[in-house]
Amino acid sequence: MSNPYGYEGQQPLYGPQPGQVPPPRANPIPAMATLFTLAFLMLVGGGFSLYVVLANDPPAREPLPTSRTQEAAVPPNTPTNPPTTPAADPASQPPATGGDVLMSDNGTGNKTTAQFTADASWQIHYTYDCSTNPIGTGHVSVTIKSGTQTIANPVSEIGTKTDKTTPQTTPGTFTLEITSIGCTWTIEAIDTP
Repeated sequence: MSNPYGYEGQQPLYGPQPGQVPPPRANPIPAMATLFTLAFLMLVGGGFSLYVVLANDPPAREPLPTSRTQEAAVPPNTPTNPPTTPAADPASQPPATGGDVLMSDNGTGNKTTAQFTADASWQIHYTYDCSTNPIGTGHVSVTIKSGTQTIANPVSEIGTKTDKTTPQTTPGTFTLEITSIGCTWTIEAIDTP
């Protein structure tokens, strides 16, 4: 008998060997059914999720809390708005008494003070008055700098006026960078005994 796949005596490369029963072929129907089922579920599930997202009303927004700036838009001491006292800053203390003044400055708007040197016990005494600002309040902040490096930001306030002192414990040579919006201010670095 001749070999249909090649020369006499050569074994066929593919297919069943002579005298062997071919293996059964895998049925592709269950695998295809599984793929179609998964695709259908993904399509339906994704569509359902999209439906839920689009069908639900957006959540009701809660009103934003009134900020100090919004409160400041109403002139103080009007009959409908009794005067308010700003909350005391726990880091601030009453105005400084005694001690050598290491640096003193004043102004309106932004300014960097002259350089001064302090030991590990000193204070920043500051005042501001924003009552001439059309909205009745303003913003004042103070940054302690050593060269170009920021050491601390001990003051950042919104208000009408104040007279406070903040203790400092970092020794070094510093300048104070004042940022002021709508206020006149004074500032002193005071050595404490």
